[in-house]
Amino acid sequence: MQNLINKTLDKASIKTLLKERFENQITTLKEIPKPATLDNLTLIAQRIKAAILEQKKIAIVGDYDVDGVVSCAILQEFFAKIPYPLEIVIPNRFSDGYGISKALIENLDVQMIITVDNGINATEVADFCKQKGIELIITDHHIPAKELPNALICNPKLSAEFIEKEICGACVAWYLCGSIKEAMGLEIPMVEFLDYLALAIVSDVMPLRGINWVLLKKGLSVFKESKRVAFVLLKEYFKKYNIDSRLIGYYVVPLLNAPGRMQSAMRSYEFLIQKDSKKAFVLLEQLLTFNAKRKTLQSTMYLEAKEQFISQRDYLSLPFIVVYKANWNEGVIGIVAAMLYEEFLKPAIVLTKEGHLKGSMRGVDCMGILENYRQFLENFGGHSGAAGIVLKEENLEGFKKALIQSQQIGDTQEKNLLAQRFKGVLGNLSFKEVDEELFLLLQNFEPYGYGNALPRFLTQARVREVRIFGDYHSSILLENEGITKEAVMFNRDLRDLKNQEVLCSYSLYKSSFHQRLCLQLAEIAPMKAFE
Repeated sequence: MQNLINKTLDKASIKTLLKERFENQITTLKEIPKPATLDNLTLIAQRIKAAILEQKKIAIVGDYDVDGVVSCAILQEFFAKIPYPLEIVIPNRFSDGYGISKALIENLDVQMIITVDNGINATEVADFCKQKGIELIITDHHIPAKELPNALICNPKLSAEFIEKEICGACVAWYLCGSIKEAMGLEIPMVEFLDYLALAIVSDVMPLRGINWVLLKKGLSVFKESKRVAFVLLKEYFKKYNIDSRLIGYYVVPLLNAPGRMQSAMRSYEFLIQKDSKKAFVLLEQLLTFNAKRKTLQSTMYLEAKEQFISQRDYLSLPFIVVYKANWNEGVIGIVAAMLYEEFLKPAIVLTKEGHLKGSMRGVDCMGILENYRQFLENFGGHSGAAGIVLKEENLEGFKKALIQSQQIGDTQEKNLLAQRFKGVLGNLSFKEVDEELFLLLQNFEPYGYGNALPRFLTQARVREVRIFGDYHSSILLENEGITKEAVMFNRDLRDLKNQEVLCSYSLYKSSFHQRLCLQLAEIAPMKAFE
C-alpha cells in the first residue's frame, strides 16, 4: 500500500503508463485479422452459401444474454441485405434452459442450424442433428470441453492462427458475416454492424486490447451516428449521459438484459431490429418495466444473500461465498454473485433450485476453479470471470466443504482486505494535476473497461463537506494541498468521514449535464485505518 502512496504521478508519467498498455497491440481497423484466420470459417461460409443457393431453410439459435441477442440481430440484419430469410430462435432461460437443445430442434422445420454464442459443448445435440439430417454449424467463443461436437465449428479458442482468443460470440458472428460476404461477392459494408457489436463487447466484458479495443472504439463512433430506430430511442432516453463504454455497460446492457432475466430475451431482439418507431417505443417501455422489476428483485435477493453469508461464523475468513435459496430468480443470481464478489472480494456462487440446483459464479479463473470440483457438478461452463453450474442438491454440502478447504482462491488470500480495495490504481496524484488537460489526455486512450482499466488515482485529502443525494449516494468536497475538488460516491453514506483525513481512489468524469470535471470515488477510508 505504501508503495502506491509513494508512487507520485504527473501528466507525463500517466501518459507513459497508458501508452505502455498498447505496445505490440493493433490499434486500427485495417490491422484486424481477416475472417480466414478463424479456423473453419471459410468452409462454413461456403456451406452457408450452398444452403442459400439451394434455398434451404436456415435457423439461428442464440442465447438469452446481450451477446447472444446481438449475435442474432447482426445475422438477421446481414441476411436481410442478401436478402435471405432466417428463423431466429432465442431459448427461454426458464422453459428451455441454456443454448441449443433437442427440444428446440424438435420444433424446427429447417435443413441447417447455425448456433451463435453457444453450442461448443453440445455433443448430444450434434449427434441428434445428424440423425435428423440437419446440418449443424456451431459458432461460439466459450471454453471447449475435451470432446467436441460432431459438427463444423468456429471458435477462436480453437484457432491457432487467430491472434485474439477472447472475443465475444457476436464478434464471431460478425466475422461469419464477413466470410459469407467474401464467399458470395456481396457489397455489404461490415462497419455498419459495429454499433451492435459494441453492445456485445461491453456486455460480455471482453478484454479491451487489440481487436476488442479497436472494434469497440469504432463501434461507439458508429453508435453515436446510428439511425437504427432502437438506437435513436436509446440515445434520446439516455441523452444526459455521454456516449461511451460506461453508458453502454451501466445503462444500456442492463436494460437489454432485463427481459431475458425476467421472461424472454426475444423482446430485446425485437427491439433491436425494429424498423417502426412506434412499435420500438412500445418495446422500449416494456424493457424499462422489466428492468424496474429486475432492480427491485435484485435488491431483495442481494440483501438476503448477503445476510446469509455474513451470518456464518468467521465469514470474513472464508475463502468462498456460497449461498442458496430455492426460490431465488434464476435470471438474477448472476448479478447478485457479481455484487457479492465486488463487496467481499471473494469468488461468489449464488444458487437457486430449478429441478437440480442452478448457480452462477463470479470471480477470477472461475472455470479453472470449477474444473477441480467437477465430481460434484452435473454441468458447468462459462468464462474466466463468470460461470454457470448445475448440481444435485445432495452434493451441495460436499461442494461447499471442498471449496472452503481449497487454497485455489487467487487474490482472495490477501490478508489486508482494505489494502486490496485500493488495488488497480496508477499511483498518487496531487489535485494540482487534476484539470481539464489531464481529462483530455485520458480521453485519448478510451474506450476503457476490462483489460484497459479506467485510470484510477490515489490522493490523501481532508473531507470538508458531505451531502447525501438520491437513495444512498454521497457528494463530498475534498481538499488536498489547498485545492478542493468535488467528488461523488454511489451507494455509500460518507457523513461519518466529515473533517477526517482520508485516502481515496478515484477516476475522473465529466457529466454531459453540467460539464464540470468531478471525481468518482471507487474507494475511500480514513488514514487512521492504515496505521
